[in-house]
Amino acid sequence: MQVSTDAGATWTVVGDVTAPATDSLTGYLASGYAPPGTVAAVAVHGLRVRVGDLDTAYPKMFSILPLEFAQTPVFFGGHVSGASGIYTDIPTGTSIFRELSPYNGNPAYLEDHGGKLTDLPTNYKPKPGDILDIIVRRPAKPLIEVDFQNVKHGKVTAKYADGTVQHVTTVLKPVYGVGRYDGTSYTGVGAINTNHTGVITVSTAPVSTSPLFEGTGDERRGGFQIMPSYHNSQSEEAWAPSAMVLGTKGKETQPDLEGTPPLFMGHFDLSWLPGDPAHSWRAEVQYGGKQEWTPMPKLIGSQSDPFRRVTAIRLVRDSYGDKKWLTARIENDASAYRAQRLAMAKSGKIAVKRGRFNVDAGSVDPRTKFVAFFIDGGFRNLTNTQPYSYTWDTNDSVDGEHVIEIVDEDENNENLRTKVMHVWVDNSGRIGG
Repeated sequence: MQVSTDAGATWTVVGDVTAPATDSLTGYLASGYAPPGTVAAVAVHGLRVRVGDLDTAYPKMFSILPLEFAQTPVFFGGHVSGASGIYTDIPTGTSIFRELSPYNGNPAYLEDHGGKLTDLPTNYKPKPGDILDIIVRRPAKPLIEVDFQNVKHGKVTAKYADGTVQHVTTVLKPVYGVGRYDGTSYTGVGAINTNHTGVITVSTAPVSTSPLFEGTGDERRGGFQIMPSYHNSQSEEAWAPSAMVLGTKGKETQPDLEGTPPLFMGHFDLSWLPGDPAHSWRAEVQYGGKQEWTPMPKLIGSQSDPFRRVTAIRLVRDSYGDKKWLTARIENDASAYRAQRLAMAKSGKIAVKRGRFNVDAGSVDPRTKFVAFFIDGGFRNLTNTQPYSYTWDTNDSVDGEHVIEIVDEDENNENLRTKVMHVWVDNSGRIGG
């Protein structure tokens, strides 16, 4: 995973692909509000790119996923990417899943080995070795604040960096509660968790340091949603206490605000940096009609009415930062990447391998008749002769962590043992070892 601030003249590595996508899968309803070949959603726990044609309500798409979502968490309520996921080792809520995220509507392209970009084909299916580019385009007229009157028939007002003010829409239903939304345990209190073409999800939960998967152990999620009325009406939790519903009364049965700027297209990235509020999207509230804006309260779990006294909510950001600021953020993420790789290499928990790697089953049960070898869940080789081994050419695989499974079977194909190995492939030579 690389980023560039000079249209691809130079690149900085901020992470690795640990498993490539091999397919595109049917998306969710809101992905149909984005044009084909563009980003349909940005979230701290994944980016979604629509590739399906315009005649399909639920078009095909692929995803780019962070480290913690390589496995589907317990009680996960979002789109499960499966074979359409490009899995990375970038931690959730950092780098391209935070301040380096694209915006909804940004175009995605295929890059050939000569550097030429072409549009993604209709119903494009990613395959290993493809080079994909997302061109991140900041809004020409940056949004710096959106005020939501948290009352029925309340106004929604957008303010732009050039000083202009726009009445965007109306609140049909205020938000009173919070819910357990995916990825909010990695987001931060008052930070934007998700912006797709049919929703803005705001976190009320702090960033957790728990090593457990989200949805296990003590509850660590919390947040609320802002969505257009039609998309809300199609939701499994339509008109839930944790949703603010926007739109024009009488238009609930057809898309209206869905996939349109400034709320649901082209204006929100995921910037939220502790210690740097000026460059962060942050949610603030007003209580009881008072004019003073206060920070979003910390709220965890599902609660029906903690916002009963909240009369207004705003999303505000003071600055988008210049190129110098952006370059510093990229270098920070690149430094974290290099430190993580070096720590992994030194820990001994993950071996660093290059070129051809001999995978040895070692000692086996005397009843063993066959040994099968799998890499990242894909079958690679079967042998019934000793020594039970397989030579893996790692040059055919992407750099990053891979899981090797060695399965011993008896003559009836019964599993006698499964041996699991975690191997770090680095044919780029960036890591010593």
